[in-house]
Amino acid sequence: MLDGLKMLDDLSDEQKSSLEIFCQSRMLSAGEELFAEWDEANAMYFLKTGSLSVDKMIDGEQFHLNEVHAEEVIWEMALFGWNHKRMAGATALEDSQLITILSFSVEQLTQQHPELLDRIKGLIEIRNIQNKSKGIS
Repeated sequence: MLDGLKMLDDLSDEQKSSLEIFCQSRMLSAGEELFAEWDEANAMYFLKTGSLSVDKMIDGEQFHLNEVHAEEVIWEMALFGWNHKRMAGATALEDSQLITILSFSVEQLTQQHPELLDRIKGLIEIRNIQNKSKGIS
C-alpha cells in the first residue's frame, strides 16, 4: 500500500510494514469532497496520486487557498493540533488516491511504535520546511 510513496522512502521496510497496519487506502473521484471546513479532524492523509483543492469560507465567500499534490501529507496538523478541527475544506481536483491513518490508529501507533510516529513527524517537518523555502505554505 505504501509502495511508490516516495516521501516514505527513508523508512525501513520494517517501519513501512508496521505503519501499513494502521493505514487504509481511499479513492476520491474528481469533485468529491475529502472533508469540509470545521469538520472534526479524525484522520491524516498521504496523497499518493492526484491533487486536491484547499478552500476556505471568509465572510461568506469561498476562497481558494492552495492545491495539494501527490507526495504531500494532508491536514496532519489539525490532528496533532489543539482544536482538532479542519480549518479549510479539501476537494479532489482529479481522481486521487490517498493513504488514510485514522485518529484512533495514530493513538495506537503512538503507543506501539512511538519511534515510527516520531520519524513520520520528522518527515512532515522536513516537508514543511522545504515548502516554506519554496514559498508554499
